[in-house]
Amino acid sequence: MVTFLESYDFSDKTVIPFCTSASSGIATSEKNIADLVPISDQLAGRRFAATASMDDVEGWYNSLHLEKADISTISHRTN
Repeated sequence: MVTFLESYDFSDKTVIPFCTSASSGIATSEKNIADLVPISDQLAGRRFAATASMDDVEGWYNSLHLEKADISTISHRTN
């Protein structure tokens, strides 16, 4: 993740971190991202349960009321 963040210019982007986890929160990751690279605007992220579905993520994404990208192009990995 660090290499990805360091490889791209986020200085004019809005970043909204999200993750899945069985127990850990997202606050430390949000801070680490903000400390690592300049970001125009980092909004509060969301931690989903490890069992979250793509529908759960899409529901959250749709609730953000942002100019939307096509979420179907977002790659995701399931275990």
